[in-house]
Amino acid sequence: MAARGRSATLKHQRPLSRDGEARIARERLATERGTITKDWGGRLPFVLVYPNSYYLGMSNLGLQAIYQLLNAKADVVCERAFFDPPQQGRTRPEVLSVESQRPLTDFPVVAYTLTYELDYYQVVQSLRSAGIPVLSAERSDRDPIVIGGGAAVVTNPMPLADCFDALVIGEAEPILDELVETIRDGSLGPREELLSKLGKLPGVFVPALGPGGGVERQWVRDIGTTEALSAVLTSDTELSDMTLIEAARGCGRGCRFCIAGYVFRPPRYRPLDGLLDQVDRALTQSERVGLLGAAVADHPQLTELALEADARGARISVSSLRVDNLQPELLDVLARGGTRTVTVAPEAGSERMRAKINKAVSHEQIVRAADLVGAAGMRRLKLYFMAGLPEETDADLEEMAALGLEMKARLDAHKHGTELVMSVGPLVPKPATAYQHLPQTDAKVVRDRIGILREAFKKTGIKLRGDAPNWARIDDICSRSDRRLAHAILEMEDNSAGEWRRVANEWGLDGPLPWGGGPMPWTEIDTGITQRFFEREWDKHKRQKSTIACPPPEMGCKLCGVC
Repeated sequence: MAARGRSATLKHQRPLSRDGEARIARERLATERGTITKDWGGRLPFVLVYPNSYYLGMSNLGLQAIYQLLNAKADVVCERAFFDPPQQGRTRPEVLSVESQRPLTDFPVVAYTLTYELDYYQVVQSLRSAGIPVLSAERSDRDPIVIGGGAAVVTNPMPLADCFDALVIGEAEPILDELVETIRDGSLGPREELLSKLGKLPGVFVPALGPGGGVERQWVRDIGTTEALSAVLTSDTELSDMTLIEAARGCGRGCRFCIAGYVFRPPRYRPLDGLLDQVDRALTQSERVGLLGAAVADHPQLTELALEADARGARISVSSLRVDNLQPELLDVLARGGTRTVTVAPEAGSERMRAKINKAVSHEQIVRAADLVGAAGMRRLKLYFMAGLPEETDADLEEMAALGLEMKARLDAHKHGTELVMSVGPLVPKPATAYQHLPQTDAKVVRDRIGILREAFKKTGIKLRGDAPNWARIDDICSRSDRRLAHAILEMEDNSAGEWRRVANEWGLDGPLPWGGGPMPWTEIDTGITQRFFEREWDKHKRQKSTIACPPPEMGCKLCGVC
């Protein structure tokens, strides 16, 4: 493979020592609370790999939940590994597990959790550094079985399909028991036989067996029968020593750009009693408790949950809130718990664009949120917006600027010094959303529109932040590519924007649509949503028509096809 040889000739890089990696793992282990360690005797070893830094990965509740689910099995041992992006001038050595400092090649099963498409480069490099053939077709019976799962896999499993032996499509709980049993039973036999058995499991896509047509997304109907909370706490993470609890799963709002409102349908909320039990357990290891979920702010008992958790001594945080149901009582609880930043996402600055993207919040509701946050004395209000939305014009950004100035005035009126941060990022059209078929707005157009905001906010005290348009373009390439992406990454000299654009161009992935012509690659996977629903949502975008939020699954709605 010429592509692999080319990337192997990197110059002027000093590898870290394996002993150094083991020392780092032991230091991390020493600061952790709740680590699960098991003897390997008679057990099937898994290593769960997060393809980015330990600092980021340990705030990923999905990784923590899978770690607990696997270790709950008496005949399984699961350890964690992380692939910290290399320091300047160095390459990564073998990735070692935190618990036993073993290399990935010691584990029969190497399982990646893939949340962000921009981590795909690290997936390829971590396999390479471990000495595992990057491409599944080149592995032998002596190599581990390499599995992938997570949000990025559910939306489009094809970009790195040739790197994985199997990909899990959907939520873990309905799939995990059969997956583990099949691997255990087939671990001593021929690799091809095991892959054939895996390919027969619901929700498991085995790329070597074909394109994957008919693989259905698996999801939990009643999340009250499951739980997801942090197993391991450490101060060396973004959410230092905070126990994370999943309060809700999926979202029914149906914002037309958002994967949570499509491939994680329907919305499901954990019952209050079960959540309070988890809060009590969390308090045995940490006062800080974070409530997470794609639509956690829509939990029908969120304020009641927060008030009761506060009464029990928890310092509560919530991942994000909504401007249309913001409650002063909830803000008071968050302030008492030490929350200093309130995050909301209006997404678009004009009523016209919010109607198009099905973001059902009004100008008055957004401005009222600034009043509530200012009155609560919060240190910061952070707003998420997008630029480059379909059919957007400069006038929409001018309205966004005016909205920002009005909110700043409302905050200032309360004289608490509340800072306003507006994070404005380019739209990345994601697979399995209403915008899946659209070209991304040109980076220059997006830069010019963000320039409208930059000019309007000069000397106002408003902080303007956001993702760079050139990296948003790379995100689009990674999100909507086909199988060629893995082979393109194999030719990359480094993880720079220039290298991404070079290989994307050479492999024909940098056109208006990353997969080129023909069917969209991810349509081989059945997320449950009908093609007619996608078409109807795009038509509603053009007509500025809203779609009602979907009800809980027990109500039997048939609008999109999932339930």
